[in-house]
Amino acid sequence: MKKIRNITGLVFIFLLAFNISCKDEFLQEAPLSTLSPENTFVDAAGLQTALDASIKGLFNQWNGDTRELMFNSSMSEATVMGATDKPDSPGADMRTYATPINSRDNDAGRMLSFYREGYYQIKNANTVIDYIDVPEWEDAENDTERNHLLGSAYFMRAFWYMQLTMEFGNVAFPLNVVTEAKQDFKAFHMQGIWDQMINDLEYAVQHMKKKSELPIGQPPVDAARILLAKYYMLNKKFAEAEALMTTVIDDPESRLFTADDVDVDYVMVGNNENPFTGETLDGFDCKQPADPINLLHQAANSQRAQNPEGIFSIVNKAFIDGNQGRSARVRAWGPNLYSTNKGVKAPPTGTVTGINIDQNSKSKQMHKWGRGQGFCRPTNYSQYEIWHFNGETDWQDYRHKRGNWFDMDMAIYDNKDLKGTEWYGTPVKLYHEGTLLCEDSIRCFYGYPFYKFFAPNEEDQVKRQDGGKADMYIYREAEAYLVRAEARFWQDKYQSAADDINVIRTRANSKYMYTASDVQEEGVGAILDERNRELYGEEYRHDELVRMSVIYAKTGKSYKGHSYSISGSDIEKSLSAGSFYYDRVTEKSNFFRDEVPWSTYPTTKYTMDPKHIFWPVYEPYLIGNVGAVLNQTTGYDGAEDNIEPLTHVVQPAGAPNVDPMEAIGDTGGE
Repeated sequence: MKKIRNITGLVFIFLLAFNISCKDEFLQEAPLSTLSPENTFVDAAGLQTALDASIKGLFNQWNGDTRELMFNSSMSEATVMGATDKPDSPGADMRTYATPINSRDNDAGRMLSFYREGYYQIKNANTVIDYIDVPEWEDAENDTERNHLLGSAYFMRAFWYMQLTMEFGNVAFPLNVVTEAKQDFKAFHMQGIWDQMINDLEYAVQHMKKKSELPIGQPPVDAARILLAKYYMLNKKFAEAEALMTTVIDDPESRLFTADDVDVDYVMVGNNENPFTGETLDGFDCKQPADPINLLHQAANSQRAQNPEGIFSIVNKAFIDGNQGRSARVRAWGPNLYSTNKGVKAPPTGTVTGINIDQNSKSKQMHKWGRGQGFCRPTNYSQYEIWHFNGETDWQDYRHKRGNWFDMDMAIYDNKDLKGTEWYGTPVKLYHEGTLLCEDSIRCFYGYPFYKFFAPNEEDQVKRQDGGKADMYIYREAEAYLVRAEARFWQDKYQSAADDINVIRTRANSKYMYTASDVQEEGVGAILDERNRELYGEEYRHDELVRMSVIYAKTGKSYKGHSYSISGSDIEKSLSAGSFYYDRVTEKSNFFRDEVPWSTYPTTKYTMDPKHIFWPVYEPYLIGNVGAVLNQTTGYDGAEDNIEPLTHVVQPAGAPNVDPMEAIGDTGGE
């Protein structure tokens, strides 16, 4: 494998882990820092360190095998948590284990880190906002650099508050860096939080720089437009959201990557050669004809970082000083072909491990497909149903084309113990003459869009090939089309919504195109289905479903016979009683709908109730707030002591904020 040591023409951003506070608290109970703002934030570069820390927090949610993006997806209808060795996961048997005292914080549960890290990164964004006028700007409050930094901090803060409100409902709402001991936080109604974020993002889209004016890895103005469009739709401003997405789509800063851009003959989707010896690996040919999908997602040659479709991307390169850990995305999202516990077994009896599990330099299937661990497993909806149209399966869609898409029979039995038998080198299968060959099919036996996750391990864990250092798209042009399609749907513009969906489907070489009647019949499900085909593994899927649940409840629109509403001013309480989210997940996820049990722990099964639209706050994060009641999420132990959330009064953008509690005259206490 060729080692890339220099990236010509690529601006690599060093995302500094800016940290000026105690590691153990995020809703701070003590003053933040002994550093003097007057000494630290004297210029744009000083403020940039705080902004970069918040961006780095976002990157951390994507990069690595147990990260938040993966868990968020598994709390949707697209995937489920597949770590079947951890029965206490709060993301599987939610009825039993999604509790305020469950401390799991790894591949099987990321509720804690979503809450904790959200406030850490809000702190970093608030740092930029609070100290924006410490430097002596050349043009004072009209300074271009000042206002870009301020707008970028608004974008990052709004990004984190979108997550917190979609996952925990009404939450504490600090808009400042805490500079003195504070133990009296209270929750605010999420509506007021959204209103403030809209106000801030409207400032951001006026002042943030274009992609071409920034190093790769910094959020440009079009990223803020996408986020603002999602906030607008929460407030039923659908025409405004549509207009924003038209601006993004028409902006020459980015564009859809199409067949006209394909300038190579083939793309490697997996490895054909042993990365240590160059020896040809047995089995399926990973050298795939190039198309606009597999080339768009190719990890090699800085393709993702330089692709014109990228709007907001994160850069991470092997052999570059300052890089981060490996992506490990095959490890997280790919099937565990190598488990010896109820995993892939060989014919005829299913008693012999089927695939070589050794981690070394000798040629094997692990080098070809990577060492997946099945932490995030597609539902039948993602694996099968979204590819069926009019009674047939669409195999010509590049996103589902064999070779881009991994199917289990592309792997072969290569356990050295099988040499000399008729099974060595033959395709893996689930059954042989009625005998089940893989008991734990949740974790170990499924297909998925391998083209998105494969990135060769060049620098570390080469023996595993489970996802090397790789650039990643956070926002790209395709999502702008799908957000506009959604905005058009809410306005009953069914043909226009279908047109936007079909732009994406045409690029993907899909066999079937949507009609206005399809969109009208399927509702927002038509947009969600296409988002799943296009953005699988690239979106915070749970949060998108919750956001749409708010819209359904506010508009009164029905979804397949279900209607929703908000009673009173507490959106959290209303959605916790019943929501589009719950109906959609139990409709589409065979695992939660059918309460599928695990073969590894037969008493463990996937369960979900309406309250699980929002997640519990880990109890130790609340009990230190001794000066006031900081609410627990509706429906969970401790919520019986909740108090009425506060109502925020929107503050003008462009300058540091006033503490929201002080602004409305709340001095803490009960």
